[in-house]
Amino acid sequence: MAGETRRLDRSKDAMAAEPTLRPIDLGMPRPWRVALKLVESGIQLIFDVSGTVVIGRANPQTGYYPDVDLGAFGGADSGVSREHLAVKIDEDRVVIIDNSSANGTILNGERLQPGQAYPLRHGDEVTLGLLKLQVELLTNPYM
Repeated sequence: MAGETRRLDRSKDAMAAEPTLRPIDLGMPRPWRVALKLVESGIQLIFDVSGTVVIGRANPQTGYYPDVDLGAFGGADSGVSREHLAVKIDEDRVVIIDNSSANGTILNGERLQPGQAYPLRHGDEVTLGLLKLQVELLTNPYM
């Protein structure tokens, strides 16, 4: 009837259909969100870091595609390796690891030792081969 409130069936069967809460609904922390800005063009590459993120360039012939592909941004001409760099979480911070790249990685003017983790901070400059990137930490789940 018009103007009357419809009664909902609150039987056992109807209650079982209610959605369950997922971790995101319970206020679990979000992953780190990182932006790498290509210094020359100003283009930002934004990605979330919850595991290991590989930065490099794709090789379609072998079917290899890194998580962040710098090939379209002059990666091959700048000396970026296919699996140049790894970005991951170490306790409560973001770190980078050079994956024994052919032309090395430079963090704020210092060459990184392959396989060693270095903390990444907002505003850092990372150079992969000759390609300069500026780091922006957009989301810190601990703040």
